[in-house]
Amino acid sequence: MNDKRSLKQCDKDADAAIDVMMYGIGALSLLPVALNWTLAATAMGAGTVAIGRAYGMTLEKEDGAKLVMQFIKSAGLMFLCLHVGAKIGAAIIQFTGVGYLHGVALDAVMSGTFAWAIGKTAKSYFRAEYKGEKLTNRELGEIFRQAFKERKKEAVRKNESTEQIETKQESEI
Repeated sequence: MNDKRSLKQCDKDADAAIDVMMYGIGALSLLPVALNWTLAATAMGAGTVAIGRAYGMTLEKEDGAKLVMQFIKSAGLMFLCLHVGAKIGAAIIQFTGVGYLHGVALDAVMSGTFAWAIGKTAKSYFRAEYKGEKLTNRELGEIFRQAFKERKKEAVRKNESTEQIETKQESEI
């Protein structure tokens, strides 16, 4: 157990790192999918390292990448396929003339949601380590799936709110 920093401060720093990772990966969606793919993977690894550091863990970039893969594997093949499929779908939309911005939006939502789930899983993993506990792969998978589901719900809710505001503004015109 690490007595130098309070768990509350570690959690606060981890949440800040998760936000930076999620919004940074969302911003990468402005780049063509072929380019942002590798940058997003690197950012997830770096974000995982930053979350670990929030709990006093010393990690290298390679450690972050390995943990990201562990979290994805623990969540199941479906989540990896979902993420890859969304990237391919965004690329098709971007490059077929259907609409570059629509492809960017799809990629930003899916990549941001995926990054959020990675971040929340990393936070739980390092939080447990900080307390001298160890999470099983099954527990990590459940944390990942739940975080993904919650963030996806929030994104849908925000989209519905935005549509309602736009509809109201259009009716006022």
